[in-house]
Amino acid sequence: MNIRIMNNNTINRILSSIILIIFALSSIYIGGKFLILILSALVFIMTYEWVTITENVTSIVLKCTKSSFNVIIFLLSLLTIQFSIIFFIIILLLNVISKNTSKINKLFVILGPIYLCLPFIFLFEIRNVENGFDIILWFLLVVWSTDIFSYLCGKYFGGKKLWVSLSPNKTWSGFVLGIFAGIITSLICFYIKEYNILSAMYFGLIIAIFTQLGDLFESWIKRKHIIKDSGNLIPGHGGILDRLDGLMISSLILYIGCTIYV
Repeated sequence: MNIRIMNNNTINRILSSIILIIFALSSIYIGGKFLILILSALVFIMTYEWVTITENVTSIVLKCTKSSFNVIIFLLSLLTIQFSIIFFIIILLLNVISKNTSKINKLFVILGPIYLCLPFIFLFEIRNVENGFDIILWFLLVVWSTDIFSYLCGKYFGGKKLWVSLSPNKTWSGFVLGIFAGIITSLICFYIKEYNILSAMYFGLIIAIFTQLGDLFESWIKRKHIIKDSGNLIPGHGGILDRLDGLMISSLILYIGCTIYV
């Protein structure tokens, strides 16, 4: 058992998380154009990191250009999905027919706009429904608690590795206890709102599992491209992609759930 849990990296990670949580909740609460601005900035930065990792692009101008294209796709999607699809197809064709792009990189080129834009489109749409802020608040609390406790419990308890070839630092103890933390957080939120407890357990479990899968997915991408972190923007975390990896896939599950139940 590793009892030296509060090292400098962990402290930086906790402090960064507190600042990010306050900023994220404030942005979602304000909503509207301010939220669009923040989400657009996230799409830009995350695309910049994504292109750096998956396409081995070194030109800052080219990375900024690709990032700007994804921001346009995101903004067009908020106005009308038809224009966004047309623009998305044009960008894909330009990248796919490029002779300088390998087949495997072309797959990441196609995946990029979908992976980086859709989650924020979903979250913005959910924010605008009745009780949208409450739904996203619950969602983020479950994602954050899953992520935080998975990290802390994995560091503290250690134990058998979850998937060494994919993510050598992740353990089964962190994986299981992270999911448990997500369920407990969901139960607390539903109890405060006096909602059904069984629903709280079910939805908390689903979101927590997909949060972990999102984390593993990005670990696979970084492992494939022999990179430890997506960037160095956030102390203790790395890049924006490193911090939001669990949210990217689980937001799709949230959107599907809202489409069915809300």
